[in-house]
Amino acid sequence: MSQLELALLVVALALVLLTGRRALPALLMRIRPAKMRCWFLPADQEARVLGDSPVLVESLERLKRLHYFLLGVKVEKLPVWGPEYREVALAARDHTAFASIVLQSFGAPASVYFYTPLRGGGMVFTRDYAGGTQIEDEWLSVRNVPTEDLERLAGAHHARVEDMRRRGRELEVRATQAGRQQATHSFYASRYYRKASTPVLLPTLLSFCASVGLLLWAVFAPLLD
Repeated sequence: MSQLELALLVVALALVLLTGRRALPALLMRIRPAKMRCWFLPADQEARVLGDSPVLVESLERLKRLHYFLLGVKVEKLPVWGPEYREVALAARDHTAFASIVLQSFGAPASVYFYTPLRGGGMVFTRDYAGGTQIEDEWLSVRNVPTEDLERLAGAHHARVEDMRRRGRELEVRATQAGRQQATHSFYASRYYRKASTPVLLPTLLSFCASVGLLLWAVFAPLLD
């Protein structure tokens, strides 16, 4: 094997490792969403997270004034070597919705969303930023409401929850840590997640396949000379 062929082999292997690091966790989430781990931090770690950011404390207090109570700090870990994500999880006192403050890696709030799973499948989901996939049908209502006004965000969510109720849909909000974990797994197993994840997964998966193809060519091409 020449030095050029060896260099090409090393580059191809590096590309496989780089693209596979992103593609495989995302692919497993699509095929087997139950592989995602989800848990709540113990009280001592939770206290450190909640005390790290004054902005987080302010957002938490605003949600409490909207009649939400704290469930804890929830961690989601994607399969294999996938990343971890943290969010402060709350539930409405009337059991109509969950709320979550998604955290950045250094502990400050990144975004806020409200989530109401429906019995028999479906959901109402409202996030505070633009860009996420939206959908509206008989069982799914997912909307972006770009705003820093949590009262407006909560109002937009609860109005659509009530609309689902008028159409005969039953809510499935178990306001416990176990109920929140179950609702998280239901989200990733939902028709909405499959639809929303496709535009993100396809380019990543194609890059991985191309890298594997390049690696195979780098391995076998010298043998065919």
